[in-house]
Amino acid sequence: MKKKFLQGHHIFLVDALGACLSILLLFFLYANEALFGMPQSVLLHLILIAAILATYSFSCYFFKPNNWRLYLFIIAILNSIYCLFTIYQLFQNSQSITVYGLVYFVGEDFDYFLPCFLRIQNL
Repeated sequence: MKKKFLQGHHIFLVDALGACLSILLLFFLYANEALFGMPQSVLLHLILIAAILATYSFSCYFFKPNNWRLYLFIIAILNSIYCLFTIYQLFQNSQSITVYGLVYFVGEDFDYFLPCFLRIQNL
């Protein structure tokens, strides 16, 4: 029998730490808007959403709900919506996005979508 790398409530901790890393990186993009091309107003929305998702995941990790699979499904859906919102913003701001911005956001979305898929598989 294969032992899974991350099980149960520990997935929420990894997700929350990932959201915190996204927040830090988004603040870097905010401070360097000209280098990445995403408007600061959009970056603030992304930071706020990432902070909400981090709070949700940290709460699930610390409170350890009995039906954690439902909460895991919810965060997977919310992270997917975050990715779709980011993709939408890339298209909306395509005139100002630089190559660096495109690389960052495509990488971030890949970094979100893959774990979302793995979370749903873990259910």
